[in-house]
Amino acid sequence: MQKQYDTAIVYILLGVMIMAAGVEMFFAPSGFVAGGATGLGIVLNEIATKNFGISVPLWLVNILWDLPLLILARKKIGKVFFRRTVLGCVGFSVALFIAEFLPEYKGDLILVCLFGGTFVGIGAGLVLRSMGATGGTDLAAALIHKMIPKISVSQCIFVLDSVIILLGMVVFGIEQGMYAIASVYLTSRWVNTILQGGSFSKGAFIISKKWQEIASVLLEQADRGVTAFYGRGLYTNEEKEILLCVFTANELVKIKEIVSEIDKSAFVLVTDMAEVLGEGFHKI
Repeated sequence: MQKQYDTAIVYILLGVMIMAAGVEMFFAPSGFVAGGATGLGIVLNEIATKNFGISVPLWLVNILWDLPLLILARKKIGKVFFRRTVLGCVGFSVALFIAEFLPEYKGDLILVCLFGGTFVGIGAGLVLRSMGATGGTDLAAALIHKMIPKISVSQCIFVLDSVIILLGMVVFGIEQGMYAIASVYLTSRWVNTILQGGSFSKGAFIISKKWQEIASVLLEQADRGVTAFYGRGLYTNEEKEILLCVFTANELVKIKEIVSEIDKSAFVLVTDMAEVLGEGFHKI
C-alpha cells in the first residue's frame, strides 16, 4: 500500500508539472482560455495588465481559487482523495510559479492548440489516474453538486467552464476562443487515453455451430482464454453458444483466420476494449 501511495504522489507531481508547462508555455502567451482557474487567471492577468499595468500571476489566482474550496471540501470528500487533492492543488500552483521561467511559444495557433492541449491533457490524466485532482472548476462543481444534488457535476463543470471561455472570447477575441474550445476537446481525449491506460485490445463475440472446435483452436493456437455463454436467436428461437475472446490488436488477423478456417458461416462481432485488466494483459 505504501508503494502504491508513493507512486501516486510521483504521478500527481509529474502531472501538475506537465500541466503547468502546457499552460505557461502555450496557453497563457497566446490568450487561450480553456476554462478552469488558470483560464480565469489568464483573463484577469490580461485585464490587469492592460488597464492597471500590473501582472496577476496564474499561480496566485489558482491558489486563491482553490484555498476556500479545499476548506469547504475538507469534510465532504474522502480522506485519501482530499489529501491527494491538496497535493494536486498546491503542487499545481507551485508548478505554475516555476513554469513562468520556461520559454514561451507565441507562434502558430494550431500548434499552440495541439501542444497545449496535449500537455494539459496528459498532465491532468496522470493526476486523475492517481485519484487526485488539481481543484479548479472540478472541485467547485463537486461542492455545488453536494449542496444542490439535482445539478450534476458535469453540468456544473460545463456551466463554469463555459462562462470562463466566454470571458476569454470577450477579452482575446473569437479566434482564440474557438481554438481554445478545440484544445479542450484534445485535452479530454488525452485524459481519457491516460485513464484507460492507452489499451489497444480487441474483443470478439463469436456465434457458430462449431463453437467447441473454434474454442479449442483459439485456446491452443492463439493462446487466449475463451468464455462460452448461452444466448437465444430471437428470429429462429434457437439456443446458441456465444464465445467471447479478448486479445491484442495485432492478433486480430490471426483470430479471424482461425474462425474462418473452421466455419465460414460464423457470425463474428469485433469490438474495441477500452481497458483490459488481468492475466495476459495489464496488471490490476
